[in-house]
Amino acid sequence: MIFVVNNKKKMDRTVFDYEVETLAKKGQRTIQDLSVIEGIYKDYVLLKNGYLTSILQVSGINMDLLAEYEQNRLFEDYGSFLMSQVHDQLQVISMTVPVDLRSYNLGWKKRYLHELENKDITGNEYKRKLIASYIDHFQSIRLKDEMSTKQHFIVIREKMNKRTFQDLERAESILSKKVEEISNSLRSTFETYDLAIKKLSEKDILTLLYRYFDFDMSKLYC
Repeated sequence: MIFVVNNKKKMDRTVFDYEVETLAKKGQRTIQDLSVIEGIYKDYVLLKNGYLTSILQVSGINMDLLAEYEQNRLFEDYGSFLMSQVHDQLQVISMTVPVDLRSYNLGWKKRYLHELENKDITGNEYKRKLIASYIDHFQSIRLKDEMSTKQHFIVIREKMNKRTFQDLERAESILSKKVEEISNSLRSTFETYDLAIKKLSEKDILTLLYRYFDFDMSKLYC
């Protein structure tokens, strides 16, 4: 991680109201210059205004399957959770992404190769053609974005007091405890809904940022 020392006037901005200056005002800049992100540290994102952030991915709840009184109770539980975490200033993000069928389709490809290697034993040409049609079908769905899903994220942050590695480690320790506490709070608040909670790794964070930056190209590589 490389820290950039800035001798200009100290920025007193929070992570969620940071305003990027326009190209017209500042002249031509790179994306890195305009971005609020300074870099990735382990499984955390370091922002230019001195905040270290962590991201939780939380599974959604299908409201259509709930009765009206269950929906009302869910909203009350969600409100209670937000109020209990108001001091942490959580940010909730939802985005629509294509369903990732690569691993599923890879399984069919392996089955096809297995059938092809043993064609002299099985001799079932129709089965191979059927598997090949499945592969083509799911590949077509992926390329045309015919299936999508919602992903939900919670961004948690901790302020660094000084731009030193010692303070970075201090912020990391505090943030790690925050993430654990909020994860436990989510599980206890929504225990009847069987939530899946995952802390994003460095690779997951880079994939998420790639999708925000260039969604079309991210479908090919992420």
